Order: sequence, then C-alpha cells, then structure tokens
Amino acid sequence: MPRVMIMSIGGSPEPLKASIAKYKPEQVIFFTSQDSTQIAGEVLSALDSRPKVFYEITENPNLLFECYKTARACVDRISSLGAQSHEVMVDYTGGTKVMSAALILATTGHPFLFNYVGGDFRDRDKNGLGTVVDGKEKMFSEMSPWSIYAEEERRQVIALFNHRRYAAVISIIDACSANQQCPARISDYFGFVRSFSEAFLLWEQFIHRAALRKIETSIRKFESYARRYTDPPLGVFAQNTQNLRSFLADLVEKTSGTQKKYDMSLVQDLVSNARRRMLDKRFDDAAARIYRALEMYGQVCFTEMAHCSNSEVKPDIVPESIRHEFIRRYENPSNHRLKLPLHATFVFLKEKGHDAGLRFFEQATLKKMKDIQSNRNQSILAHGTKPVSEYEIDSMFETICEFLQIKTFIEFPELPW
Repeated sequence: MPRVMIMSIGGSPEPLKASIAKYKPEQVIFFTSQDSTQIAGEVLSALDSRPKVFYEITENPNLLFECYKTARACVDRISSLGAQSHEVMVDYTGGTKVMSAALILATTGHPFLFNYVGGDFRDRDKNGLGTVVDGKEKMFSEMSPWSIYAEEERRQVIALFNHRRYAAVISIIDACSANQQCPARISDYFGFVRSFSEAFLLWEQFIHRAALRKIETSIRKFESYARRYTDPPLGVFAQNTQNLRSFLADLVEKTSGTQKKYDMSLVQDLVSNARRRMLDKRFDDAAARIYRALEMYGQVCFTEMAHCSNSEVKPDIVPESIRHEFIRRYENPSNHRLKLPLHATFVFLKEKGHDAGLRFFEQATLKKMKDIQSNRNQSILAHGTKPVSEYEIDSMFETICEFLQIKTFIEFPELPW
C-alpha cells in the first residue's frame, strides 16, 4: 500500500474518495487549480481517516508548461516526506486533461505506482460516454505509463549506442532496470545491449582480452534473447558482432606472447580507433592514435627483421653506416643497448633495405610523415597547445592509411531501429 499519493483534482470528488479509501495513504499531495481546491475539501470530509494533506496549485490548469512545473513541485515534495519511490502512488484521474498529461510527464521515469479510477462503459452516464456513476468506480492500478517511457528510453539507447556513447547507454539501462515495471521484452533487450556496451567500451580503451571475454558473454546473451523473441532486423547486428569477435580473438592470440607484443592487427585496430575518434569530432585523440599507429608499424617491421624490440637493440646488428651515430645518440649506458625512436627505427629499416623504410624516406612521403609528427607534437595532448583541426586530421588519416596500406576498418555494429 502506498504511503504517499499524488492526486490531480478536478471534476467529481467521488473517484478520489474511492481511491483514497482503497489505498489509505498516510499523506496526500493534491495537484490542483485555484478553482478545484474546494473539491479537495469534499474529498477529505467524506473520509473516515484523514491523511496528512499538502497542496501544489497551478496558476493555469489549461497551460501544459504551467501544469508541468506544478506537477514537478509535487514530485520534489516527495523527498521531504521521507517516502521511497516504491511507496508513492500517482493518481491522474482528476483535473483537466492538461493537468493529467502534465502529471504523467512529470512522474514517468520514476518507479512510482500509478492509478486511474475508471469504470466499464455500462457504469457511465450519458449512454456510456460520460463520467462513472458514483459507487461504480474501478481501480486500474496497472495503468502505469512506464512501458511507454521504457520504449522511449530504448530508442534513446539505440541512438547513443550507434554513436558509440557506451557509458551513457550503460547509465540509462541501469536506471531503467532499477524499475521493476520495465516490460520483460525491453528488459531482456537491455540485457544484451548493456553487455555489448561494456565490451565495446573496453575495446575502445584497448583492454582487448577483457573485451573479448565480454563480447563472448554478450553474444550468448543475444542468442538467448533471439530464441525468445522474433526480431529479424537484428540479424545483421548479430553477424557483425561475430565478425568482430573473430577479429578480436585473432588480435589477442597474436599479441599474447612475450616476444611478439606487436602485430599488424593491433596497428589496424589503432587506425580504426582513430577513425572513430574522428567521427566523434575528437581530433586530438585521433592524432595521438594515428601517430602511435605509425610508431607501432615501425616496431612491427623492426621486430620482424631484427627479431628484437627497437627498445632493446644490440649495437652489432645495426648497419655499420649508421652504427656509430646510433650508439652516440641512443645507447643506454646501463646495459649498452639502443632505444630507437620513430625516425631512427625507419632509418634502420631503410639501411636494411626494408620496404617500409624505403617508402618512408621517399621525398613526397617523408614530407607527409613530418606533417604527422608536427601536428601531433603541437597538439595540446602531446607537447603543444594547439588543437588539431579537422583539415589536419583528415590529411594525417589519409597519409597513414596510404602508407600502412590499410583499406578496411574495424567498425562497431549499429542496432537497428
């Protein structure tokens, strides 16, 4: 039984009397207009046991915004009464149509109980078209607008998910899931969507192994949903998630060993991540990823040729033409190993005749590579204070894709509407 009821007032007092008599709240907040406050008195005078009463009065019962502000005041008053959300019932039977609409708008989204006092058409005057005859009222406490609200939240979840706002998706779903009135199908839908959101959020953070585990869990949750509900548009989404799982599993396997931390699949993942940041208009984030992809590509090529990391290079494997200069500039005195930065890595590859090194130092390419380094270094996320522009990031991205010969990207799936 509710401890507190919010009731819109207007018209006949009989439905409100019946509602209070049935639910026996300790406190009632009347949402009323100046003209209908007297009806509250009629309601209260007929009760055997009177609840504690509060009033929130709208200035104009025919203006939606004015009514909504007053209805919000009713909701705000709840916290001062010490009642939990599940102890509150909203009765939107009385008042103008505008007042009822405003009260529903102001309270939908809260895990309140809802009630409407109505009756069968046989129990209404004016040949079934008028008001319910006194004493024939029926309570429709299951008439909660939550299912409508949950569907609207589902649509917002889809929009946010398709724009890669995974943290926001998780937050909305958690808020909806806290309400036990959420329809079962939407609740089950949220179950697999939330799981995929966690997986892709981990992937965006480059926590690949945990992302893989979460994707596998998510696929199982989706398959469980698909067995219960027919939803053909989700077929493409399901296939895309399977393809992503395969790519991520391959990436994790190839980068799991201690001797091979770098792989072209990881480079492709970095470039794809940069592309998503560009779509989100986060150009400095994208620039950092593009530069790291170029750097990692050098590490991949170096490791394949030298069979060691470019941060642990024995001087004797460096070509004689550049060995003295490399020792002078890059030697670690503590272990006499060389730690090569990006440019030196490609110099090494060029001297060894590696295709990546040769292409890096082609005249046209070298200028573009210097532009990438310059834009990244001037970025506020690196060493400068200048944000990367959209024009600059487009040029950087085109250059890196051409140099790395990457033509396909890892795209996270979108939910169908």
